[in-house]
Amino acid sequence: MKRLTAWAFAACLLAGPVFAADMSGASAADKERIRTIVKEVLREYAATLGDKQADPAARDVLRNIAQDNRAFVRSHKPAYFAPFMDGQHPRATVITCSDSRVHVHALDAAPDGDLFMIRNIGNQIATAEGSVEYGVHHLHTPLLLIVGHSACGAIKAAAGDYAQESGPIRNELDTIQIPKGDPGMSSVKLNVNNQVRRAMAKWEEEVIVGKLTVVGAVYDFRNELNQGQGKLTVINVNGETDPARIAALDLMKGLDAPEPRGRKSRAESHH
Repeated sequence: MKRLTAWAFAACLLAGPVFAADMSGASAADKERIRTIVKEVLREYAATLGDKQADPAARDVLRNIAQDNRAFVRSHKPAYFAPFMDGQHPRATVITCSDSRVHVHALDAAPDGDLFMIRNIGNQIATAEGSVEYGVHHLHTPLLLIVGHSACGAIKAAAGDYAQESGPIRNELDTIQIPKGDPGMSSVKLNVNNQVRRAMAKWEEEVIVGKLTVVGAVYDFRNELNQGQGKLTVINVNGETDPARIAALDLMKGLDAPEPRGRKSRAESHH
């Protein structure tokens, strides 16, 4: 009976303006208690649904994930996990976009235990500063790599009118500082440079003494930069954005050189 009463109470609260008018004399504390009760009732209701309301596609995706995980378990022996069983020692902190088209294996053939990955819309420091701080100060990665990408939805949104988006999304788009009306590659690159500038201001001391190198790059799966489809193009090193000067840096030497013949890649050596 108590559960039925709770359901009825929640239904009334959700009924609209009529019930809202009856609450006009309630104190803020009472309103908050009522909202808490409603949320709890709705959580209980959701738990009783099981997967009755689930989109069949969710089941298919979960099945695929489970199958791929079983294959992973079969193909990776205990020795594979030994290097990172009791701790992590990544070589780079990487900030990139949440966009599913930014492929981690395009950056590192064997990223497990190697890249401290931070992903958010617009590959920003502002909305993930604690995570970046952890990579730089606690994991002591010598490289902070900021990766933007072609056809970025966050850049497109930030360059337009996103007033109708939800509050949390607006908050994340607000920190992308690009011109309105320019959702293309120039804004993608500008955003990467802005993130590098922010990193340089925050970790200036580490950069000056050589403990940290901040690199900005663009993963171009549409070949808008004409460097090759899927190419990771470095556009900023510690604030330097001139292509000729970047190319002359010792850091850049040999980046495009092929692997020596007979030498195993890191991915091959992991298995």
